[in-house]
Amino acid sequence: MVVGNLNGYALEVVLTAANSAGQAWYGYDQGITSGILISSDFIDTFPQTKDADIQGITASCFSLGNLGGCLIAALFGDRLGRKKTLWAAAAVSALGAILQFAAVNFPMLILGRVINGFGNGMVSSTVGVYQAESVRGERRGKLSVIVVLHNVIFYMLGSWLTLATSFTNNGVQWRLPMALQLVPCIAMVSLLFFTPESPRWLLMHDRTDEAQEALRRYLGKDLGLDDPAVMKELMSISGSIELERQSQISFKEVILCRDRSGHLKRLLLGCGTQFMQQLGGINALNYYFPIILEQSIGMSELMARILTGCNATSYAISSALCFWMIERFGRRTLMMGGASLQFFAYLMVAISVALLATAPTQWGAVAITFLFFYYAAFGCTWGMVPWVYQAEVNSLAMRTRGAAAATATNWLFGFVCTQFTPVGIRDIGYRFYIIFACFNLLFIFVVYFLYPETANRTLEDLDAYFDIDSGHPTIIPISDKIAKSTARPLEAIEAEEARVANTAAGGKIDGGKGYASHIEVVSP
Repeated sequence: MVVGNLNGYALEVVLTAANSAGQAWYGYDQGITSGILISSDFIDTFPQTKDADIQGITASCFSLGNLGGCLIAALFGDRLGRKKTLWAAAAVSALGAILQFAAVNFPMLILGRVINGFGNGMVSSTVGVYQAESVRGERRGKLSVIVVLHNVIFYMLGSWLTLATSFTNNGVQWRLPMALQLVPCIAMVSLLFFTPESPRWLLMHDRTDEAQEALRRYLGKDLGLDDPAVMKELMSISGSIELERQSQISFKEVILCRDRSGHLKRLLLGCGTQFMQQLGGINALNYYFPIILEQSIGMSELMARILTGCNATSYAISSALCFWMIERFGRRTLMMGGASLQFFAYLMVAISVALLATAPTQWGAVAITFLFFYYAAFGCTWGMVPWVYQAEVNSLAMRTRGAAAATATNWLFGFVCTQFTPVGIRDIGYRFYIIFACFNLLFIFVVYFLYPETANRTLEDLDAYFDIDSGHPTIIPISDKIAKSTARPLEAIEAEEARVANTAAGGKIDGGKGYASHIEVVSP
């Protein structure tokens, strides 16, 4: 169902706002949970959370629910479509939110967090795909950053909100922040009524007239159905889909690497970005930042809350910078640069915490400075890029499952980090931070040798890059300029021209280096 006839820039704004509202849930949960876990009324209501292990379960069960939601999105997302998946997810998340803020015992709270996470998992694995498939290629990176940025903005709002409610002496301390989770939920559901379905999903299901109308609306203001820009995009996407239908393979063959399109490699690259994001150490901080400031550095509760809010604000500002950086510097440069800065930050935090006993005030200030520095570096690099990259790198046939697998990886390793952070801080002290420093150092080399650039490419360009006949190996050679360049390669431009020409002529696209001759459609 679509209300109205928004098109061009106005439609782009509404689509981005709807997907941003969906992405906001995750950040908001992190922001309020970090403050709720140290709230006196919450601890009195659920005294079990004084234990480090139970505290970990309280925070991490949300990630487990998200993992389940990602799997459901992988199984049913392509059947339902992007919009219906998001509507179903909103209903599930709303139920979870209600159970949380109305919780009268610990099992009810945990059940609410798991259900809320379940719906959020469906949302987080779908909004990036919906955004990437619908907006213009040259705008995809920046608009995807805006979507992910709302994760951080709502983390910031959640942090300040729990500081404000901490001055009350009753359940408002934690029930009000949890109840307000319904706001982005309602916003997303309402805005989706004004947007058409993803044109690529419509074409994949042979709904050509609807896809042409959706492209007309997404590509510009007041375009005609037969406008050259609309027809060129329609033929380019249709040509790519036709290639996929020339050879159908099973998911088993994908797993066994018996395909020509590099489906498994592309899926693993998407999953890898989310794995590195989590093992880079962000969730070790997000859910427990006030606790770390209290237990590791010795801050008072009020000062810990204030610093958490200040840090969240600088985090949001640094994340916003990625809007201007992601297309200019590219995905590879941001990931490698971010890992380098995060390695340095965690190393300095470890040294500072280790030396706290010798000069608490001075080394405490150093530790806080580099925690802020870590967030600033993460925000404009790893905080944004993995969500964009996973939506770009997979083929159309695998995009829903690939995005779901990548997002599931995020939640799985987010759960691991969230569950064991309180225990790690308690048992191994400053050594806990060295673990994340080492991971970030390793990730610099992983990105350099395994991750090709996706900036300024169409989604169909990436299909061509990963084709077996393209000549691009898995390990990126130092001399491979195409894999590293942020400019659109000439081979991609020539491939698109050939695709459009052959689709317009009703002919087949012949194989050849520079564009994909076989892109398999993957059957369940």
